[in-house]
Amino acid sequence: MKIKIAENTGFCMGVRKAVLDIVNVINNSNETIYVLGPLIHNPQTVSILQSRGIITINSINDIENKIIAIRTHGIPKESLRLLKKNASKIINLTCPRVARVQGIVKKYSREGYYAIIIGDNHHAEVESVKSYADAGVIVISSVEDIKKIPDGLKYFVVAQTTFDECNFEEITEILQRKYNDILIFNTICDSTHKRQSDVINAIKDGIDTLVVVGGKNSANTKRLAQIGKNSNIKTFHIESEEELHDEDFKNSNYVLVTAGASTPGWIINNVLEKLYSISNKYTNHLLYFIIRFFEIAIRLNIISSIASFFMSLLIEKISGIWSSYKLPFLSALFIFIMYAVNNYFLKDTLKITNPFKYKLHKNNHFIILTSTIAAILFSVVITLNIKNYLSLFLYYSILLTGMIYSSSYFKSLINKYMFSLIKTIYSIKAIPADIGWIIVTLLIPACCAFQDNTLTEIHTGIVLSLIIFLSYLIISRNLLLDFIGFNGDLIIGNVTVPIILGINRAKYLFYVLSFLAMASVCYLSIFFNIKFIFFIINIIINYYLVLKILNLKYFISLKYEMLTDINLIIFILLCLFIIG
Repeated sequence: MKIKIAENTGFCMGVRKAVLDIVNVINNSNETIYVLGPLIHNPQTVSILQSRGIITINSINDIENKIIAIRTHGIPKESLRLLKKNASKIINLTCPRVARVQGIVKKYSREGYYAIIIGDNHHAEVESVKSYADAGVIVISSVEDIKKIPDGLKYFVVAQTTFDECNFEEITEILQRKYNDILIFNTICDSTHKRQSDVINAIKDGIDTLVVVGGKNSANTKRLAQIGKNSNIKTFHIESEEELHDEDFKNSNYVLVTAGASTPGWIINNVLEKLYSISNKYTNHLLYFIIRFFEIAIRLNIISSIASFFMSLLIEKISGIWSSYKLPFLSALFIFIMYAVNNYFLKDTLKITNPFKYKLHKNNHFIILTSTIAAILFSVVITLNIKNYLSLFLYYSILLTGMIYSSSYFKSLINKYMFSLIKTIYSIKAIPADIGWIIVTLLIPACCAFQDNTLTEIHTGIVLSLIIFLSYLIISRNLLLDFIGFNGDLIIGNVTVPIILGINRAKYLFYVLSFLAMASVCYLSIFFNIKFIFFIINIIINYYLVLKILNLKYFISLKYEMLTDINLIIFILLCLFIIG
């Protein structure tokens, strides 16, 4: 089954700006914000914003001294007048395209023109636009409605920005023949036009199935689905991947995925991943089971744990100490325990941003819990034979912190008692994980080597270079995962490095880390073992993945999570080659 994503899909310019603006306000204010009506026609996004403190109201009564946000569709001018009079602050999120239509109606109404609005009567946008028509207005949505237009001297026409392009052209052709001096403004958003053209062109290219993602009450989304139905194409209008069922696609060969202007990227990515899974299930059973195996290994952090084992082992080999695999096993167990426990604490977030990972943990809850308890007990048994008390103190301190850092109780303690720098570092999702991973996996073995006096002066430089490279592998992996989850993290309120710095600065940070990693690999190759030069492969793969992910608007998350961890598998194989 071939799966294609429409070129123009997801957030339009107006919705993207509104969501980014409201998220920015939420992130920088503790005050309650009220929105007149749903901000956008996407229930999942609206629900998330409500969970973050946005309150949707449907009346302008009782708005005194409140912060009021105007949704993307705009509001009638009388409501705006009352807001300016009574609200303490107004956040105007009206789409610029809608504001332009309001301006046209206002201008020509003042010149005595009668307004004809082609759109859906009672739609929020149309209600806001027609309030500016002081010289008379009628809303029509079909050719049959033309006969309802009252007699007048002069007319002008505008359209609801999400109206059907073909329907608009059919109506305006008749209006031009009927009224000689009529002024026609095609105010349909070019984003709407392009989405509809994508679907029409895909039907001509031979798609047999159309999946439209977006709110059931979204006008532009419903029209996309209607195009498919009118063309006798198997069409599914869904709000999330949960509405897709395997059996619906048994006979599908070519699927187009498109989405309405209010549909966020993380929902589109989830739909693509579900379709990808369905496709493999019906067309390639072997590939399906291989992918399922890797999904379990990746999303339970088994591959990360094995990679951590080899990182510690490599530090031991280079520094000349030998713990009978105790420290490498502790590293592997720590990674498994830390992520297993924190995925439990973050299950509500996972349910939204990564439902597949959430279901994996939910369906295998007993096995994961039992494995985590066993891993904790095993780590205790291993440490009984370790006499380096500094390493033991570090390990148990980091293990305890790593296990509880995502819990609500620990979060409240940090926010209540710690100074701002600690709060900021703690709030950035990947940084506590990076710090814990680096300390347990790299620094504890290195500390053991320093305490045992096994390092010569040249070995110290080599171990430090190795630590720099391995730290790069850890940080870059988590940074790649942050790039993959950027859309969902932004809306849900997760604080990540790309969100704090911005995508471009985070990308340049990755380049700096890659340069340091490259320098450390060269140093190791020249002064210790030429085989280390092969670690450049890991740097090249990471570089490719960053460029690929940042150039894609939507993608199958699992595919790039797999590629990210396959790079760790390559690292493991290279370790085996170097250790020999």
